[in-house]
Formats: sequence, structure tokens, C-alpha cells
Amino acid sequence: MRLHRIEKEGQWYQALKAHAEEKLKLASEEIAQVHGKAQAEALTFQASLRKEQMHIQSLEKTIEQKTKENEELTRICDDLISKMEKI
Repeated sequence: MRLHRIEKEGQWYQALKAHAEEKLKLASEEIAQVHGKAQAEALTFQASLRKEQMHIQSLEKTIEQKTKENEELTRICDDLISKMEKI
């Protein structure tokens, strides 16, 4: 009777162990899947960030160019006004 109980408990332990191992395997697979998805999203965000940084640099260059053009136009206008005042 005692041997039968020990065998039954051993079977229960093995079943519980197998169940726990299966749950751990599923959890590990899910973690790997989530990790892979997170890495893919991070790469997408990095690419978007780089694209936006390049766009910002382009806009900054455009602002710089337009500022120089405005300064030149202001100088030309000031020169013309000065010449008109002398007439």
C-alpha cells in the first residue's frame, strides 16, 4: 500500500513536472516572440528618427539660405533707399 502511494505520488510529480516544463517552454517562446517584435519596432523607430533628423537638417539649411538671401535683399533695398534719398 505504501509503495503504491509512493508510485502514485511519483507519477503525480512527473505529470506536474512535465506540465511546468511545457508552460516554461511556451513562456520562453512567447518572450522570444515579443523580444523579436520589440527589436523590429525599435529598428523601425530608429529609421524614422534618422529620416526626420535628415529632414530637420535640410530645413535648417533652407532657413540659413533664406536668411542670407533676406540679408542680401535688405542690403540691396537699403542701398536703393540711400541712393533715392540722395537724389
